[in-house]
Amino acid sequence: MARTMSKSVVLALALATLLPARAALAQAIPSSGRFSLFANWSQRDPVEGESYDFSELIATLSFYSDRRADTTFEYGLDTRVATYPSSEARDERVSIYEAWIGLKASEGRFKLRVGQMWLRDLGGLGSVGGLWGEYRSAKVSSFGQFRFGLYGGLEPKIREAGYVDDIVKGGVYIAVDGDHGRRHVLGWTMIRNDDLTERSVITFNNFIPVARKFFLYQGLQYDTQGPAGLGDSQLSYFFTNIRYAPIRLVEFQGTYHRGRSINARSITDDVLDGRPVTPERLNGLLFESGRLRVTLNPWRRVRLWVGYGRDRNNRDDEWNDRVDYGFSVNDILGVGFDLTASNSRIDRLDTEYDSTYVSLGKTLGRRVYLSLDYNTSLSVFHYSDGDGGYIELRPESERWSLSMNANISRLFSLLLVAEFMDHDDFEEVRALTGLTFRF
Repeated sequence: MARTMSKSVVLALALATLLPARAALAQAIPSSGRFSLFANWSQRDPVEGESYDFSELIATLSFYSDRRADTTFEYGLDTRVATYPSSEARDERVSIYEAWIGLKASEGRFKLRVGQMWLRDLGGLGSVGGLWGEYRSAKVSSFGQFRFGLYGGLEPKIREAGYVDDIVKGGVYIAVDGDHGRRHVLGWTMIRNDDLTERSVITFNNFIPVARKFFLYQGLQYDTQGPAGLGDSQLSYFFTNIRYAPIRLVEFQGTYHRGRSINARSITDDVLDGRPVTPERLNGLLFESGRLRVTLNPWRRVRLWVGYGRDRNNRDDEWNDRVDYGFSVNDILGVGFDLTASNSRIDRLDTEYDSTYVSLGKTLGRRVYLSLDYNTSLSVFHYSDGDGGYIELRPESERWSLSMNANISRLFSLLLVAEFMDHDDFEEVRALTGLTFRF
């Protein structure tokens, strides 16, 4: 009963009071926002079987109050509604990413928000429906300005409005903001599933720029215990991206990505329900990849690059090699044409194939941009509610697309896309149109 009441309170504060507050403060606090409407249609003709089509209508709305430090009230809303006219069995879907109101004091050094929020300092763990508070230090040292934050509340659902039953979460963090976007964030998040700890995670993110020649970005998650107390504490995610440009002519880039894919929620649910958990589920899937890339800028509008990388999709898999190279030229001969072309050679144990991409763009006046794209050997991600999804490789596929992006005015922009895909098993035609209004 108490948990049901807490959900009702959060939803009421996040939605019912947000719009009236926005209307009352609209004159006092300038705001900016965006409304977009998209229509997507596709038709697939398989080699075997009947043709079928798919249609989707999407509306998005987002607006935020002025971010100036001298304002007292603030608010934010970011939501999405999708409907599927061609699929009678598919329900309309409402997604709420942010819906909150807040107060600021002492020139923005104290902040308090209530509602549904996405705390970007915590990455993928930062979505919460509840309370968030932050204090920013008044003094700025040579190292930067410190921020201290804490939050707690319910776990929002990913693909629809509402909150996950019996899940609460909370955490704290400390951040340091420096010059030129430099940032370091150390945080801790706990997710409780009924009476068990589903996850207890330490997060760390940092961004270090040095002049315009070097930058380093890192992000990691470390689980201090296994899901529901099972398994060992271990590093669950790590990513780093390093760029170094000693001179204007050349730039070096290296990336490394390692992670463990595990469904902590389903494991915790099984423990609560008395079902056995296999060691394979506790180990999960391990993915790992590394890339090195060298980019040359011999002329002002010309870029050349070559790269090498290795990756594997599970802990028992062998490493796969990947070689890529390409070039791009902007505003060819000063007539507004842009050309980009690249090729990747993927070497796997069971197959070898090339992935090619070519794009030719043209600026028409000051408001319209046309682009003709061609690529082969696609990879498509399929989302699944049960296990997160999987990646489908299509090495024998080709896709052509024509797109137009037009800034009709300072307030309106229009997007039009037409695609044709040819695959061994099917042919597909797709059209997408979108209209965006900024206010």
